[in-house]
Amino acid sequence: MDLPTLILTELPELSDESAGQLIEFLYVFVNAFERRYNTQLRRYYQSLAVPEPPEPPDDDLFEGFDEIPL
Repeated sequence: MDLPTLILTELPELSDESAGQLIEFLYVFVNAFERRYNTQLRRYYQSLAVPEPPEPPDDDLFEGFDEIPL
């Protein structure tokens, strides 16, 4: 799935106070969003994860071959 690209080339000038208030709002928003949609977000990102390779078998493939006559 291709995600849209957000290009912010001309952001308005903000006062120090406005920048601080805006970032605080964004932090609160993201935290609330993650709490509300936590299960769905986890399910989505787990579906993207590469499965781990299977464990190698416990059997010794060379068992019994240590006494091969030459």
